[in-house]
Amino acid sequence: MKMLRILLLLACASAQAHIPLTPAILDDAFEELKRAQVAAYAETTTEMQAAAIYEIALAASGLMTLLNDEVQLHGFDQLSLLEDAISTASGLGVDISWSENHQRYFYAGTAYRRYLEVSPQGIYAANSHYALIETSFYLGNAEDLEAILARAATENDFLQRYPEFGEVGRVAMFLAIDYRDIWRIYNAANERESAQHYAKLNRDHLAAISVRYDGSRTADLARTFLQRFEAEIAKPD
Repeated sequence: MKMLRILLLLACASAQAHIPLTPAILDDAFEELKRAQVAAYAETTTEMQAAAIYEIALAASGLMTLLNDEVQLHGFDQLSLLEDAISTASGLGVDISWSENHQRYFYAGTAYRRYLEVSPQGIYAANSHYALIETSFYLGNAEDLEAILARAATENDFLQRYPEFGEVGRVAMFLAIDYRDIWRIYNAANERESAQHYAKLNRDHLAAISVRYDGSRTADLARTFLQRFEAEIAKPD
């Protein structure tokens, strides 16, 4: 597990007060999910069907948040309730699983993908892409070069297509970490030209972030990441 990934994950963790999870709260969450699923099958126009599918995604993400809030604030005191929730969600076609590395639950994002298939240019396209990018970043393999290259390409495309998206700064940081991991792989393999290319990409990218978001936490993180990256590069082989 990479420390920088942990820092980014903690930055978006819920800090709100939370009451213990109860069967009634879960029942409400599942009823919301079921209503969205029924609507998705019932709608006849593409636009309305896409909207209903997005509601499924939101309901699934909301359920994931309930589970994560419970674990964050009360640990596994209600393990059986958490396990029942995961089982019920699975029966409804919603894949939520626990990540031991990250100590939290993740929603696989099936409904977000389905939304993009139905309405690739829809009003919730950016939100759906972001949800998938975030999950892929945290659960992706940091040592699989082809996977990281593909992920970086997706992140870069997102930054070009949605420069004003609310979480664009986080995607920019995801890309910086992926550039660093690509550099590490090429550097370890003594592929100097490729390593130098991604080192420059990462430097330029982090410098641009620090300028664009100057005065924000994102800019501070970018400067910190750049200092660590330069220190890592300066280490003798």
